[in-house]
Amino acid sequence: YVREKNPKTVVVVNSAIDTVQEGVRAVKEEAFGIIQKPFTLPELNFQIRKALDRQAGVKEEGGPAERFQNIYQPANFIGQCPQIKDLFNIVMRVAKTSSSVIITGETGTGKELIAGAIHYNSSRAAGPFVRVNCAALPENLLESELFGYERGAFTGAEKLRIGRFEQANKGTIFLDEVADMSLYTQAKVLRVLQEKEFERLGSNESVKTDVRIISATNMDLIELMEKKHFREDLYYRLNVVTIHLPPLRERGDDVKLLTQFFLKKYSAELNHRIKGVEPEAVRMLAGYHWPGNIRELENTIERAMVLAEGEKITKDDLKLIFAHRPYTRNVEGNGQLLLPEEGVDLDELEKSFVVQALERTDYVQKEAAKLLNVSSRVLNYKIKQFGITHPKWSQNR
Repeated sequence: YVREKNPKTVVVVNSAIDTVQEGVRAVKEEAFGIIQKPFTLPELNFQIRKALDRQAGVKEEGGPAERFQNIYQPANFIGQCPQIKDLFNIVMRVAKTSSSVIITGETGTGKELIAGAIHYNSSRAAGPFVRVNCAALPENLLESELFGYERGAFTGAEKLRIGRFEQANKGTIFLDEVADMSLYTQAKVLRVLQEKEFERLGSNESVKTDVRIISATNMDLIELMEKKHFREDLYYRLNVVTIHLPPLRERGDDVKLLTQFFLKKYSAELNHRIKGVEPEAVRMLAGYHWPGNIRELENTIERAMVLAEGEKITKDDLKLIFAHRPYTRNVEGNGQLLLPEEGVDLDELEKSFVVQALERTDYVQKEAAKLLNVSSRVLNYKIKQFGITHPKWSQNR
């Protein structure tokens, strides 16, 4: 339809998961390219720039990897601490190989961004970068998501569906929260790594795929292996290279750099010009523990900008946000907790730390007790005192 109206228009198809076949058909009908949902802004920016260059008759220089590098260069990432600089050097070296990579780190540290940097600076940069959150789908849906299915494979399978491994052919698949896969699905992923093939659900025919696997987790895979919750053979296949992302609280002045970045970003999006952050508010941001890391910082800055009435974010703006976050640390870093001016509920404070320790260790009480520097018996007493429960505990009884 677009070509009928204007043959010179460059068409980029935004293809959802369920419309892969339609997307492929669009390419056959000479669409310029496909960008798959969900997509990142750098990916969209790259496609638009290519399309504009095509319209302007600009000849593209360099190979696909060279063009993608302009988007995901380490110089464009926010961070000046030594850990981050070393990490970017590793990323650029790893990108030049075809090895599988595991990215570890707490939630919100930017694991998907690093995976994208590896892909778009590799020889596979012109191929697809397909993302799958293994924790977001039930087991039966995750299997069909990864491997696809034939029409009639099960009730409701009304048409052929192409799985993510097939979509990622000649490119990279990013398996986020890989520890959440069942042992059954792990075995099928292992086969893809070993044999470069798989079967769609409801089919006996093998489908070949050439794909690089980058995985990520915030859990201890070695501990899961010891408990027989993660396959050892898959671990060593995935873990050719490990990249660990430090938590935001260990990145020093990077908090200030990221704050300035988010201020500029949301000044445009919210049409609310904030010129900066008052010194006392800066100290509050620097002294906070940031359990949600960069993602939490971004959310905090956006909310503070919405609440701010003046040209700068003040400590009062942050107090409204931090009111239910009692684990702010002393700015001087001496390990002493700051007592808020309005005081705290000591039981709620203690419960907050217990819950955080449990969440960080995936509710493994022995490990949570280590974080809190108490015995397992004391932690168990606190769990009962505060009425904390988790489905995993009842399953293990």
